[in-house]
Amino acid sequence: MKAQFLIALLGFASFGFTSCVTTRIKNNEQPRAESDWILPSRTLHDDIEARAEVLPWTHGRDRIDLITWFASVGEPAYDKLLGFLVDERPVVVTTALAALGATGDSRLVPYIRDAEQPTWEGTLLLESARTRVRLGDWSAMPILINGLESDEVFVRGLCAQSLYQATNEKLGFDAHASLPEREASIARWRAWWETRDSDELLAQN
Repeated sequence: MKAQFLIALLGFASFGFTSCVTTRIKNNEQPRAESDWILPSRTLHDDIEARAEVLPWTHGRDRIDLITWFASVGEPAYDKLLGFLVDERPVVVTTALAALGATGDSRLVPYIRDAEQPTWEGTLLLESARTRVRLGDWSAMPILINGLESDEVFVRGLCAQSLYQATNEKLGFDAHASLPEREASIARWRAWWETRDSDELLAQN
């Protein structure tokens, strides 16, 4: 769990404005499939496919570099990254989520929501929540708040950092503090969320 969630930590417009684009591959008369996103050129498409093929087998710095690359490509890589969200390998899903979150494109939120599976838990659930929050979907905030209760200090710390990055609030939470101290801080986080959860804009998420 630690290694997979760390990938997302180290990795790097509103919904409703999407365009269906159909293009033809240069020097090839067969049309490309329709997509909600801008399609890559043939050269970029081949580059995306090549990097996607090796993604499951990368580790450490190499995987972080892939996350950065996919995020920098942006919309032309969305179809490939969203396709990874149904992969059976958790590390592939978390890597794709990290790249999607690093784009900062809020249009991705409903696609990520649709891809979430009832069986997602632990790393997958936390990384999906972190990605959605990074993209502006604060309705996933309670999942990160619940993550503060993790038995693993590493996971507690990552959830706390994700909350701070989104809200600029710490509310006294220290992942290394005693259980009573952590519980008191978590209660403050839940009270904080209750005041925001009633916000009409958040309710629309």
